[in-house]
Amino acid sequence: MSGHIEGNRVFSQSAKEYLQAWLFALIWNAMVWYAIVMGCENILRAFDENPIFYFFVTFPFIGLWLVIYALKKTREWYKFGKTPLFLDPFPGQIGGRFSGYLDLPLSQSDAGQAIFSLNCIRRYSQRDSRGENHWHEDVLWQDRASFKPDNYGKNVRIDFLFNTPADLPASEDESDDYHFWQLHVRLAVTGIDYDRIFHVPMEEASAQQLASTERYKAKVSQRIEHQYTGVAKVPKLENTATGLQFYYGYGRSIGMSIALIIFGGFIGVFGYYFFGGFLDFLPATAGLMAGFVGFIAFVFSLLGVLLLANSLTIEVSLMGVRKKQRIFGFLLEEFTDAAEIVDIVTEKNASSGDGRTQRVWYRLKLKTADGQDMEVGDSLEGQSYANEIRQKMIDALGMTWQAATLNVPREKVKKPLPLWLRLIGKLLSYSFIIALLYDLSMKIAPISEFLSKVLE
Repeated sequence: MSGHIEGNRVFSQSAKEYLQAWLFALIWNAMVWYAIVMGCENILRAFDENPIFYFFVTFPFIGLWLVIYALKKTREWYKFGKTPLFLDPFPGQIGGRFSGYLDLPLSQSDAGQAIFSLNCIRRYSQRDSRGENHWHEDVLWQDRASFKPDNYGKNVRIDFLFNTPADLPASEDESDDYHFWQLHVRLAVTGIDYDRIFHVPMEEASAQQLASTERYKAKVSQRIEHQYTGVAKVPKLENTATGLQFYYGYGRSIGMSIALIIFGGFIGVFGYYFFGGFLDFLPATAGLMAGFVGFIAFVFSLLGVLLLANSLTIEVSLMGVRKKQRIFGFLLEEFTDAAEIVDIVTEKNASSGDGRTQRVWYRLKLKTADGQDMEVGDSLEGQSYANEIRQKMIDALGMTWQAATLNVPREKVKKPLPLWLRLIGKLLSYSFIIALLYDLSMKIAPISEFLSKVLE
């Protein structure tokens, strides 16, 4: 990380990104077109033998997209230049402030909303069953904020501020398992948008350092409220006669829903064509595998449809919290009395990434005195926004509301599964072996007949 830091300035890796984009585009297109020119007849023959090979028709179009992407990254680099990030305090503080400013060579009239996304990420290497190491990334925490750029001479300046939780890890040196912090800045501009990622240093600050930072007020550009950013489409807030209503509408996770449906469809089509080629040789095994893959595809597609076809309404009043959830039009209703509410907490719900952009959604859970949980919010992007909605819910309970005491129930003794259910589980676990043995047993007679003719 130190190679991208000079003093309190942090540089992005955009110069390397556009060079890497060109390198990958050239290598990909060279391999694809070499295969097309040298193996055209074999490719056409493969298409005739199995329709699944038509998937490879997309490879030249992927190469075209890679060239377009490399051109875009090159134009972006030459339009904006280095644009270092200035941090104050430096490094950023765990449990304190992460603040600073960013100057961009733009006029204020051309600059729209600047979206800042701060992420704490764990990156680790994991060995698979074949002994090969693969890198994985988990986003432990994320916060998002939108700012209005300020005029600064011929440029614009964005002064930003984040408050980070105290229970997160600091930046670490690269190893097989380490943590790092990442700031993603996006700004919609006519022509080419500004889109940079900065690997920023964060440290566990002492109480004296935190107190020293708090002595002065950080300069912050005008922060744009979530409901005006286009990022926070949920929930819709409405004052009612009894309190406050939070409405999480249908299709609030449309991106994730479509991704699940497409992924499920892809798995289903792949399984159908792939295992269909083995039905003549191993009919029972191939049929069972196709059915299993088809069931997985159905589950993914069903989850995608469920995300689209459900809405959530939370009504908070002095009396308590009422939850109304509609799934395919069917209403499920639940009420919790205010006297039974222990707290409303924020939890990380889901995350997604495309190799560059990370998105984290949070949910709200209501804790009751008897140890039960009730989900009262979902699809909230960024920790601060989830905390904001949580606070509005608590305020709607009224000034007289007092948190109930959690009555920890005795640990319930888990009852063993019924014998018939355990037998079905074992049968399913051995079903593939049974199917394979059956298919092989059906081949014994033809093989014996063939060997007897050979040995005669």
